[in-house]
Amino acid sequence: MTCKVFYNTIFYNESYLNANEKVVFGVLLTIGISSLFLIVLELRKIIVTLIESDPFVRKNVDSFKKISMESFVISVCYIINFIFNLNLKNFKFIYVDNKGIHTDMKFLIFLFAGIFIFILAKVFEKAVEFKEENDFTV
Repeated sequence: MTCKVFYNTIFYNESYLNANEKVVFGVLLTIGISSLFLIVLELRKIIVTLIESDPFVRKNVDSFKKISMESFVISVCYIINFIFNLNLKNFKFIYVDNKGIHTDMKFLIFLFAGIFIFILAKVFEKAVEFKEENDFTV
């Protein structure tokens, strides 16, 4: 599926993109897809700790922080793509068609998700500190 996305973006409609745009879109697509794969791997690590042991461990805090940073990276990729395209006349905050509800503000989704996950990482960090302190007192 990833290869098909690359093919459709870079090679399918050659008159649509010039060489510089192909490079920029290829780099942004590579960074974005890599970040998504890294998010999935970090989520997998978190799920393993949930199944095997206590979820309040430093490893999960680090995983949440990595997921947060990767969400910010994806958001930046969307912003760069938006600036590079500058299709402001086609820009729509939210619209509905026969395929569903759509938005051109996708970067906000990843930005807010990154903020939320970073806050969650801080909550988990405090929980780990309380747990370690409690383990020392018992």
